[in-house]
Order: sequence, then structure tokens, then C-alpha cells
Amino acid sequence: MSTPRFSAALAALALSGITALGALPAATAAPSAHSAETAVSAKETTAPKCITDRQDKGKVYTTVWVTNECKRYYRIKLIMARGADSRCFSIRPGQTRKNVSRGISPYLDRIILC
Repeated sequence: MSTPRFSAALAALALSGITALGALPAATAAPSAHSAETAVSAKETTAPKCITDRQDKGKVYTTVWVTNECKRYYRIKLIMARGADSRCFSIRPGQTRKNVSRGISPYLDRIILC
């Protein structure tokens, strides 16, 4: 007669052997939130540092002015936290564009290229 401790160890060994032979699929870890963020941010390209911004924050609306200090045209999108993101728009060298976002104390999270 076997002890309960020995039986549990034997069952675990048998299960690992069956899994190793491919009869049962191995348990896979659930994807973490970090890997989902990495997948999203891999598609997005952050705008260069020569595109500068200024914000006028409010409780309901936030106005963001974006200036292109680069030497070429860019198509950019403003990603807002707690507010509506902008559409993709073009900005030429030396140009300043304004965007108003509505939300609950929205603020600029990042600027990406379209």
C-alpha cells in the first residue's frame, strides 16, 4: 500500500511524462498586459524630438499646440490620456497646429507618426 505523498508524486511524474510525449498540451502562460502594450507600441512610431508641444490643461477640455521644428513634413497623431485622440494630420516645417480634446482632465500622452 502506498502513502498519499508517494501517490501524488507518482501522479505528477506520470502527468509530466504524458505531457512530454505530446499526448497533452503543455500549459501556456496567459499573455500579460505588458506584452499587449509592446505589441501596440511596436506598430506605433513615436514622433521625433523636433516636434514640440505646449498644453493648456482644463477640467473638461485641453488645448494642445504642436510645432514642427524639423526640416521635413510629418503626419502625426496626438494620443491623449483621459480624452479623445486627434485625427492624423500633416504638419510642415515651422508650422504650428492646434488640437482641442474633450474628456475628464485630458492631457497629452504621446505624439505618434501616422
